[in-house]
Amino acid sequence: MSNCPQMHRCAMYPIFKLAGTLRTWQIRYCTNNYRECQRFIRTLEGRPVPPEMMPNGELLKRSSGQLRVVK
Repeated sequence: MSNCPQMHRCAMYPIFKLAGTLRTWQIRYCTNNYRECQRFIRTLEGRPVPPEMMPNGELLKRSSGQLRVVK
């Protein structure tokens, strides 16, 4: 597998690096299955990518200084 070509331009990548619990997402998508990443897919389709969108398409929300997934 290869790294995502969008990895260093992706708004989520710096968040993954800073939040240890999100590192799993980085490993799963950024350095492995980036073709399944909803952020990558939307970029290829020319669709806007919300900055808070996770690779699986769910959104993160900042609450009390912490990030959490909004379903």
